[in-house]
Amino acid sequence: MSMHPHNWYASEGYDGGLHHCRKCSRDHQGPRPKNHDCPVSDAEQSAAAWLGPAGLYRTRLEAVQNGEQCLEPVSADQLFAYARALVQMQIEGRRDV
Repeated sequence: MSMHPHNWYASEGYDGGLHHCRKCSRDHQGPRPKNHDCPVSDAEQSAAAWLGPAGLYRTRLEAVQNGEQCLEPVSADQLFAYARALVQMQIEGRRDV
């Protein structure tokens, strides 16, 4: 069982109303639940890109359509670090020529 917190919002503005999770689309009638059983992690929700064995993808859907089965969410900071490393490799490769 996952231990990620839900991101609840209320469609009815009083306590005991109808609550929805922005990450997993779960609905709950009554007081806002305190449990952390959301199947979607915050990293997945805020991923800037997705990394699979064959490369980097803009969306999870794009990766799955390309046949990827093992994916990792990539944050904006990680994406910037990958881009910097790629540019550095390209610069070093041109010096060797």
